[in-house]
Amino acid sequence: MSKRSMKISVFGFIALLVTIVAGCKTDLTGELEPNEAPETHTVVDTIKRGGDNRLNSEVHIRWWGDDPDGFVTGFEFSFDGSNWTHSASNDSVFLLSPPPGKDTVDFLFRVRAIDNEGLRDPSPALLIYPVKNSKPVASILPGAFEPVASYPAVKMTWKGSDPDGFDNLSHFEYLWNDTTAEPTVIDKFNNSATFVALDPRAQASEFEVYLNNDESPQNFSEQRIILNDTNRFYIRAVDNSGARSYYAASAPIFIKRVHSDILLVNAYTSGFQAVESFYTQQLKALGIDHMDTLRIFEKIAGEYINRSPDNLTQGRVFGLFDYIIWFGSNAQESFSLAQKSTAGFFNNGGKMIMAMYISSSFDEQSQFLEFTPIQSLVNPVDTTIMLDINDTLMPMQPGYPPLVSTAIVGVVKPIVAEIGSEVAYSAPLLARDKNGNLSPWNGIRNVMVMRRQQGVPNFFISSLELQKLNGLGNADDLFRKVLIDEFGY
Repeated sequence: MSKRSMKISVFGFIALLVTIVAGCKTDLTGELEPNEAPETHTVVDTIKRGGDNRLNSEVHIRWWGDDPDGFVTGFEFSFDGSNWTHSASNDSVFLLSPPPGKDTVDFLFRVRAIDNEGLRDPSPALLIYPVKNSKPVASILPGAFEPVASYPAVKMTWKGSDPDGFDNLSHFEYLWNDTTAEPTVIDKFNNSATFVALDPRAQASEFEVYLNNDESPQNFSEQRIILNDTNRFYIRAVDNSGARSYYAASAPIFIKRVHSDILLVNAYTSGFQAVESFYTQQLKALGIDHMDTLRIFEKIAGEYINRSPDNLTQGRVFGLFDYIIWFGSNAQESFSLAQKSTAGFFNNGGKMIMAMYISSSFDEQSQFLEFTPIQSLVNPVDTTIMLDINDTLMPMQPGYPPLVSTAIVGVVKPIVAEIGSEVAYSAPLLARDKNGNLSPWNGIRNVMVMRRQQGVPNFFISSLELQKLNGLGNADDLFRKVLIDEFGY
């Protein structure tokens, strides 16, 4: 075919097409079909389960819809056929809890599709969900330390769970000792509480409750803890249907009654009794017959038996007293614990005597001294500072007695007092060089200092153990000066 004849054929086709289009009518004719409703479907049509095979309360339901003459824009679901909730999703997780007092229930679920013209499926998909409620569970959790005995500031920690999901938990109920008593209700977001006796010197006491780590208590006074006796804490979980777990019981704890304003904190890890007797004898010589004792680092089978579960609770134990006399041989542990747990004690006017052996292994760069009247400790390079037997410590303030050592102290850390604190004693110390040669130590020789806050003394500290300074038999005079004259006991 020639190019000319091809052009004629193309032009002829175009002319024919124009003729056809021109002959067509522009208006549509006939009747408009009505909008058809969408259809809704669920994954299954029927769920047949009974007894223990019923579904848990937390149910994942899936659905979908189709529309013959448009498209589905969303869905609505209902459990009562009257109140409908819109959803753009094809599934959701529902918590279907039986009503209070019932273990099982059949939930009728309805879902209907909505098309692009807002028409709803007039025959929603229906599905019955046979649900059974599962009992929640409560358990007691161990703390960092688990004391078998404590003064009446006691912390308990627990956990609650529900096979039907955490959202199905309603609250906790707790009580002390008597599971037939009316429990106290607290919400499910609490997982610990510290119980502090309102009257720590009574035989039995109501208590303040500090939920979680709250600084302010809630007063629940309808229960009582028994002092100088063994107590148990019980807690159970309750779900939205009213189902209750079994009570979880704590280990028994002996809660001690407070007898005095003075707490002796015995921080020795061995030889408890001998050192403790020295301190009780000095106090009795002053006419102080009643005092309380806490062996803070005592262990049985490698576990602390008197130490509180955490520093906050330990601080509340210390807050039960007005005076603390703290003595020990492990400065690292004692300073660390005291720094983290005595702020409230001092802020409320508490006063402390501390006597601590500070070994060569103590880290002078630690922050453990910040709560004390000590700015720093003297630690010369290649030199060990010592105290000889029968050496006399001279008081630097009027009214303090001279003291004589009864043993060689192989390591002494002289004290650089913080600004505002005053030196109470200086000692005739010796320096031993790396070759073992001894000579008088001519540097700072302070071994006891006192801190005063706004002119009021509240912290006396010694870097020497006081029971090794009673060569004149007059250690009670030192306690009289500090505890009575300075602290105003």
